[in-house]
Amino acid sequence: MKTVLLACDIYDQTNPKLSQEWESFDTISHMESTIESLGYEVVVLNNATEITSALSGIPKSNRKNWIVWNLIEGYLSPSREAYIPALCEYLGIPHTGSHAAVQTLTLDKYKTKLYLESFGIKTSKSQLILHGSESLKIPYPIFIKPNGEGSSLGISDQNIIRSEMEWKLRVPNLFNEYAPLLVEPYISGRELTAAVMGNQGSYEVLPIAYVDYPSETYHEGIKSKSEFLESLDFQVPKSIANQLQETSLQIANLLGVSGYIRIDYKLEDQSIYFLEVNATPGFSAIYSTLPLLWEKSGRSYAELLKKSLELGFEEFLIQKRFQYGKDQIK
Repeated sequence: MKTVLLACDIYDQTNPKLSQEWESFDTISHMESTIESLGYEVVVLNNATEITSALSGIPKSNRKNWIVWNLIEGYLSPSREAYIPALCEYLGIPHTGSHAAVQTLTLDKYKTKLYLESFGIKTSKSQLILHGSESLKIPYPIFIKPNGEGSSLGISDQNIIRSEMEWKLRVPNLFNEYAPLLVEPYISGRELTAAVMGNQGSYEVLPIAYVDYPSETYHEGIKSKSEFLESLDFQVPKSIANQLQETSLQIANLLGVSGYIRIDYKLEDQSIYFLEVNATPGFSAIYSTLPLLWEKSGRSYAELLKKSLELGFEEFLIQKRFQYGKDQIK
């Protein structure tokens, strides 16, 4: 029997700022029982020492029969979403999701935009605030956000800045907590989201949706761990859906993603602008977007988890990036 190690950070209500991206206990429990129903043994660990000890302790001859589901988000480090993929690759153990280079790049919104823009992906111009003293190069109104956070951490309606006075009042506090910051023109149009499943050479774009929310911005208060507060509208015009499907496939191929990603866009005057990529999206059946996009295609949550695990094992078998780890355990 194959074994799934759910490597996770579990959301801590006493420290919501640092753990905003982490999954809830209920989500982990539901994932565990669903994966068990698929015929796997499941081990759940949420401590770095326990995870690394467990992985290094797997008999070398049996490592191909284990897979690590990467739900580690960490905090503060620009490498935090790459911990598990790098470790698994090094030890010769399958894992879900993309490799460490994809995880590290996509966590940096500014670098991702520059990279994809160089291949013709349409995105708004942006400016990185590294020191807090840079002169603003983008005209007001602007939108400012943490460059390396997800789950709308550090975002509120106050991040829309319309004047120099607002800049001077709001940016220092935000910079002190979340530097570096990314500045973009404020785009008031609707947000869209797309998810791509698959490994390179065989990608599938899930149904595309508008993301509506009861505020000017998709802020951290909307990202509830108990319910899905935003709403998804799948009534996307065919011309826009086709364009997003093509762009999302292009992005997946350019990044070389594996397993799954979610991509966010903004629509303004019928122009679509790429916003960011999430290579470690949430998998909660309660509050995460990707499972809802999957289920819109007519497939169950259990089928989503099954597919994600199969893609991880497939990636391990065919990708040369695992060869060094495999050679160490011969």
